[in-house]
Amino acid sequence: RQEALDELSNSIKEQFPHVKILVVVGDASSDQDNKRMVDETLAAFDGQLHGIFINAGFYGGGMPIHETPDDVIDGVINVNMKGVIYAMRYAIPAIKKTVGEEGPSGSIVVNSSCMGGTVIGPKSAGASMYSASKAFCNSLVETAAIENAPRIRVNTIMPGVVATSLFPMDEAGYDGVAKNVQPLWGRAGRPVEIASLVSYLLSDEASFISGTHIKADGLWSMSGGFFPGQA
Repeated sequence: RQEALDELSNSIKEQFPHVKILVVVGDASSDQDNKRMVDETLAAFDGQLHGIFINAGFYGGGMPIHETPDDVIDGVINVNMKGVIYAMRYAIPAIKKTVGEEGPSGSIVVNSSCMGGTVIGPKSAGASMYSASKAFCNSLVETAAIENAPRIRVNTIMPGVVATSLFPMDEAGYDGVAKNVQPLWGRAGRPVEIASLVSYLLSDEASFISGTHIKADGLWSMSGGFFPGQA
């Protein structure tokens, strides 16, 4: 991941040379790595943390519940559930300290999934652990929003199939998977289409939005359709 993050950092620097960037490599499922992430961020940015996008995820799908091995169950729980809790554990106090009691609020955005709110047969088959972990995120975010109002807004985004590095395929491969299950454009989402939503939710422009789950799934959750190979 270090190489990929460095490449991304360099790309951002080229486009926005005046933006300060910090790269912290770690394991999202580790409590101490999440602590280090927040600590290093505070050290690099004058003790300030206004918001965080909790984005790490582990799929581990493709098999029915009764065939899911323990290592997949553990992977999903450790990254998608514990990882979110650990990130919040250290980010919430830091954000609260930064924003204080008056003025603009802080923001936490958690990457959930449309599969955490809608299970559609048969295309949701084989994604039980992943779907359940994202439903957990949705519930956790609602509670966090109540606990931290009004000084921190907490929301999830719920993407559909997006062309990222989650699966070992190129953009064309993602589009092939998505064309029958995301009828809005008949393709996979692009990272920038998700990033723009996250950016909005982190900003003060979303000051009246908290405790909600916003779909960006190309109508995945409102469609039928099949993944290739399913019938």
